[in-house]
Amino acid sequence: MVRRPRKALFGRRPAPPPPVGLAIAAPVGHDTSRSERYLVLRRPMDAPVPASPLPEGSMFAPITADDATAVHALLKAAYDDRFGSVPESALTWWKDLMLDSEYDSNLAVTAKFEGEIVGFCLCWTSSFVKDIAVDARFRGHGLASALLAQAIEKLRKRGADEIVLKVHVHNAIAQRLYRKFGFAQE
Repeated sequence: MVRRPRKALFGRRPAPPPPVGLAIAAPVGHDTSRSERYLVLRRPMDAPVPASPLPEGSMFAPITADDATAVHALLKAAYDDRFGSVPESALTWWKDLMLDSEYDSNLAVTAKFEGEIVGFCLCWTSSFVKDIAVDARFRGHGLASALLAQAIEKLRKRGADEIVLKVHVHNAIAQRLYRKFGFAQE
């Protein structure tokens, strides 16, 4: 099997394997029940934001009801019972999201490549980063960084003093991303 270089993914559309999100597997034998520990990370708004351009051929788009199934599938794959959970039904997830008092559609953004949702970021009105997920086929190209930079900018415009998020103690990939953006443990 010949492997294409990772950078070719945005130039040519690869055959789609099942999407997997930003999460990594917990160590073998590690209990991944919901009682697991999370780190709470905070970032002051005056911290610098690393340059995070969208990869060529991709674009941001606000979430719409038509995106609910695709975003739900992306989140389910990202969490994959390792670092969080999502309701089984896309309809339940969407209804819960729409009814949540912290939801504002201006704080939910998708990243699309050739019309397909390949990334998603959701922040609550309390300046809490709720979800960031990137399809595994498109990881390593800066999508998560671009989504997080977009979230920071949206929250800055709302007048937030800081941004808060939770990350599983074993999710080293996400922790590296957040620390690159100036998030630090409480």
